[in-house]
Amino acid sequence: ASYESFRNVDRWLMEVRAHSDQNILAMLVGNKSDLRALRAVSSDEARSYAQRNNLFFIETSALNGTNVDLAFTTLLNEIYKLKNKSGAGEVFYPTT
Repeated sequence: ASYESFRNVDRWLMEVRAHSDQNILAMLVGNKSDLRALRAVSSDEARSYAQRNNLFFIETSALNGTNVDLAFTTLLNEIYKLKNKSGAGEVFYPTT
């Protein structure tokens, strides 16, 4: 991710939270994990930001598909658990 995009996350998150349900689940997704040599934001910095702001965090690569399905599945499972309140161990696994 570019550092400029990362700096904008505060503003984007504020806008999302201002116009959505208080209990919205959100995920910080670091893309282009395949370009490690060009990394502008460390995993630790992004993970720390996500923890401070109550966000899920994952790094993905749209180019090679790394963690793309996992990002969606993780968020969908958390929404499902929140909606069912019990979270009785049921997990959604998409068919591919």
